[in-house]
Amino acid sequence: MDALAAPAAGSEVRRAQATASGHVHALALVLAALGADGCYQPRPLDARAVMNEVSRGSGAGGPASVAARPAMTPPEGLTEDAAVALAMRGNPDLRAVRLSRGIAEGEVVAAGALANPTIGFDLIHIEDWANTEAWAVQLGWQPPQPEAYAARRAAARAGAQAVDADVAEAEWQVATSVRAAHAVMLALADKRALVDRQLDVRHKIVELVRKRVAGGASTRLDLGVVELALTQVERERDELASEQIAAGTDLGQLLGTTPVTSVAGVLAAETRPPPALDGLVDAALEARPALAAEERRYRQREENVRLERAQRFPWFKLTAIPRYRADGSDVHPHDFSAGLELTVPILNLNGGPIQIAEASRDQEREQFAKLAGGIRRDLAGAREEIALRAETLRRYQEAVLPGLDAQEKLLATAVAGGQLDVVALTAAEEGILRTRSTYIDLELACYRAWLALDRAVGRRQSISAPR
Repeated sequence: MDALAAPAAGSEVRRAQATASGHVHALALVLAALGADGCYQPRPLDARAVMNEVSRGSGAGGPASVAARPAMTPPEGLTEDAAVALAMRGNPDLRAVRLSRGIAEGEVVAAGALANPTIGFDLIHIEDWANTEAWAVQLGWQPPQPEAYAARRAAARAGAQAVDADVAEAEWQVATSVRAAHAVMLALADKRALVDRQLDVRHKIVELVRKRVAGGASTRLDLGVVELALTQVERERDELASEQIAAGTDLGQLLGTTPVTSVAGVLAAETRPPPALDGLVDAALEARPALAAEERRYRQREENVRLERAQRFPWFKLTAIPRYRADGSDVHPHDFSAGLELTVPILNLNGGPIQIAEASRDQEREQFAKLAGGIRRDLAGAREEIALRAETLRRYQEAVLPGLDAQEKLLATAVAGGQLDVVALTAAEEGILRTRSTYIDLELACYRAWLALDRAVGRRQSISAPR
């Protein structure tokens, strides 16, 4: 009889094991189905492929760029506004900064997400599974604490707004840098035109002196002097050509394109006084994106303080909503129950995180104060620079430039009449060239001072921008 009972007992054990295995497999299938959407396909980075994309004029992972287009510079030259528009599309730093918006938006979504419920599955009385086959399943969930949930979402939104302001600040800084680089190319083009005109005059003087030497009216020493003067201007022309190449490369880097070869516009000789400092400060407080970014980051730190303070209060977790237990050996074979777990803040009042959050908030306030003070200093310095440059420009326009015009007419008359004092003539031509070149530098310095004011305010103040 015992021999007959043994196989039966073994069969019951195997049946119990099979039943338990079936439950486990079913639970595994449910978990696999829930996680099926989470399969991630990695996106590899191929350096050669990215370089080829850039050389074809499209940025990796973004909209089409103007990079490497051989005909991107219009035949009439690139205007300042067109250059700024190109930079807003193709500047590589801006393209990278704008992607931070996706991170901030993801943080807003994460802050508003609710905790996932938990499912627990238990096999009960495994030691006597063949007779009982008892099991239990329970659903749990921790609801969000209202104050902490609101603070977390508000902090994420403030962070996203700060990122938007950071992007606007980066765009403004790039636009101002593009305007400055464009102005440098305009100034170099003006100097190049000035040197080219001077070269024409010097060639004429050299030819005239050669004729005079052949006729005995001048010496070979005179010819050597004017030829040396011509060589010096040619060397200056070559230096300017090199500077133009470098300036075009710098501007192209800002635009995200190949080097710019020519620009269009005129450097404005702005001599009006700068606006009042108080009005500029008010405009900067309203328009400067960097200030808005710091203010929103401070708001984010405030919400973090609120969050950490809220987390020191008691809160609960629903550990069983409900719990179902099936046990045929129990007096209640179908057992339903509910459970709740409460955190009691006795040993830990969240003091450390609160202290960290408050210190971070105070640190952010000091950063805002530093930025605000720096902007005010930049505004005051730009105003002083504008006033100085404007006064120098007025002096040149009223006294120096009219004298240069008169002197050039006298020199042209002397050359046309063959009345040459070689030393005096070359010295006068050199003085005119240097003075006009200095005036171009003054125009550029004045416009740069206005751009520095624009940069500090956050909006354009220079009304006589290159057109």
